[in-house]
Amino acid sequence: MRNPATLPSPRRRWLIALALTLAVTYAPMPASSQDTVTGAFEGTVTNSDTGEPIAGAAALIINQATGQTYAKTSDARGRFYQGLLPPGVYTIRVAAPGYVTKEVQQRLFIARTGEVVPVPVALDPAPPGATATPTPTGTTPPTPTPAAPALTAEETDIRARVNASDASRGGAFTEEEVSTLPIGGRTVVRSFDELTLLLPGVAPPPHTLGSVAGPGVGAGVGSAGQFSVNGLRSRANNFTVDGSDNNDEDIGVRRQGFVALNSQPIESVKEYQAITALAPAQFGRNIGAQVNAVSKSGGNGTHGTLYGFFNSSQLNARNPFDTAFGNATFALRAGNNQPVLVGDRQELFSGNVINLRPLTVTNQSGGEDSFTFGQAGFAFGGPLEPARGPDRPPRFFYFVSAEGYINNAVREESF
Repeated sequence: MRNPATLPSPRRRWLIALALTLAVTYAPMPASSQDTVTGAFEGTVTNSDTGEPIAGAAALIINQATGQTYAKTSDARGRFYQGLLPPGVYTIRVAAPGYVTKEVQQRLFIARTGEVVPVPVALDPAPPGATATPTPTGTTPPTPTPAAPALTAEETDIRARVNASDASRGGAFTEEEVSTLPIGGRTVVRSFDELTLLLPGVAPPPHTLGSVAGPGVGAGVGSAGQFSVNGLRSRANNFTVDGSDNNDEDIGVRRQGFVALNSQPIESVKEYQAITALAPAQFGRNIGAQVNAVSKSGGNGTHGTLYGFFNSSQLNARNPFDTAFGNATFALRAGNNQPVLVGDRQELFSGNVINLRPLTVTNQSGGEDSFTFGQAGFAFGGPLEPARGPDRPPRFFYFVSAEGYINNAVREESF
C-alpha cells in the first residue's frame, strides 16, 4: 500500500535555496601561523653553479586567481617563508642583483594545509655586460599574470600530492574532481561528503531498526551517523567548513537539520579533504575522520556556473523488491479464516449493526514506485572593485551560490 508519510507537502516540495552561501573576501596581510585551510611556502634561493645560498634575494609570491602578492626577502641561508596561503596556483618570482630573474609555478592543494611546501629556486648568474633585472618589491608589485600558464607534468603528477611530511592517511579532491566525479549513487540528494566513500577504510553506516531516516549518506543515518571510518562509530567524525565547526551534536552528521542534506552547494566547494587516520595537530575534536571542505572565493575575473541534475523512475529499472502482484480486491479474513465485517453504526437499544458488510482491501502493488527528482543551482563570483592600475589588482572579491531541489516520490510497502 502507499505510505502517506513519504509524500512531501507542497511547501516542502517546492522548498528552494536549501543552501545559500555569500562571502566577501579581502586580501589579507601575510602572517606566520597555519590553520586547517591554508598552507605555506618555504623557498631556498641558491646559485645554480656553486649551490651556495643567496642572501637578500627578493621573492614575490603571486596568487594567480586574485593577483594578491606577498613580498619576501631571503635570509643569510637563502631562505624565505610565507604562511596562511589559501589553496590555489601561485607564481613565485625570484630576483637578485647579478642573477637572472626566475619564475617557478607551484600549486597548493588542501592536502597540504598546515604543511610547509619546499620551493627550491636556483638562479643563474647573469652573463657579463647584461643589464640586471629589476628587483621586485612589495610596494610596487608587477602586473599579475593574466592567464595561468600550464602546469608542468611534474607539478600535475599524482606523486606531487603524496604526503611525505607526516603519517596521516586520507585523501583530497581538487576543484575539478569535486565537480566532475560521479556522486549521488547512495543518496537521493547529491552531497560532496559522498567523496569520502571513495577512500580506503570508509564505509556507509549500519542500517538502523525501524523507519528512522535523516540527512547524509546511507539508510538510517538519522541515528547512525554519516559514514564509518576504520571501524569506528559513525558519530566519531569531525566536520568542518573553512576550518569552522560544522557538526550536528545529535546525529553525527554535518550541521544541517532534516531539511537541507547539504551544508552548501557542491559547486561552491573549491577543494575537499578527509583525513582518516593520524591527523596533524591542527585538527581535533574526534578520533574518526577529519572532514574538511574549503569554499570557493571570487577572483580577478568574473566567473559563474549554472547547473542542473534530473532523475526519474521513468529512466531507471524497476527495483526487484518492488512487488507487482496487481490490484485485485478481496475480502479480508482473520482468525480461523473468518471474514472481517464492518458497519456504519450500531443501534443503541437493539445492538444491531447498520449496513454490516465484509471488509475488502485492494492490493496496491502497482509495479515501479513513482519518483521524480530535480536539483539545480548556480555559483557566481568576481571582483567587487575594478583594478586600480596595472600594478594594483582588486582587493575585495565576492562569491555567491544557491541551490534548490524538488523531490516527488512515493514508496510502496507490502505487509
